[in-house]
Amino acid sequence: MKNIVDLLCSNNYRYEKKYVLSSLNENKFFFHLNRHPFIFERAYDDRFINNIYFDTPSMTCYWDNVIGLSKRVKVRIRWYGDSYGHIQNPILEFKIRNNTLGTKVSFKLSEMDIDSELTIDSIHQQFDQLDVSYPIKEFLLSLRMTVMNGYLRKYYISKDEKYRLTYDSELQFLSIHNYHNSFTKIVKSTNRRVMEIKYDEHIDDHASQISNYFPFRMTKSSKYVFGVDKLKL
Repeated sequence: MKNIVDLLCSNNYRYEKKYVLSSLNENKFFFHLNRHPFIFERAYDDRFINNIYFDTPSMTCYWDNVIGLSKRVKVRIRWYGDSYGHIQNPILEFKIRNNTLGTKVSFKLSEMDIDSELTIDSIHQQFDQLDVSYPIKEFLLSLRMTVMNGYLRKYYISKDEKYRLTYDSELQFLSIHNYHNSFTKIVKSTNRRVMEIKYDEHIDDHASQISNYFPFRMTKSSKYVFGVDKLKL
């Protein structure tokens, strides 16, 4: 997967620090957020995020994340709002990790329907129309659908606009197949919350002050890996 990361050039790397909380810590999170010395304010309205994740037949993306490979990538289609039905603005995202830094490379896709008629063939037709290099297209056409997930996200930004914070709840994970989807195998993680602090790679001067104010421990966390494990794929 290292070659794919190298081919997906991006200069927009950032730090992404994740914290997994239980629902019992929700009040504690908002207590410290509202009193944070860097003054975090709402950046956007809340919205529900949906993703379909893709992987190779041997689950390379999954295992690269599990073992903590320094250069790794996850591939997903993301959209906002309703989980099913007609999707007007789906986005293909390569979520890239390069040591301690992360970035995303995105491509707009055509409208699509998330229903029982969804197949890997229709997805591959969209991938085949993308303006990308041959190795990347070849990689995309080798992938299959593995997990669909969704969660409610709250967005915050510090007063100086240098640090972003997101808070995810209402996590759900669905098993998805390459053909004949009924979307009946659903696992809801009602007790799990994910807080993430994000900032550009050249802004690290106050990062420890930002994170240390919260009484939570930074953890290695991937919603994709968590979903695969929960669904026992």
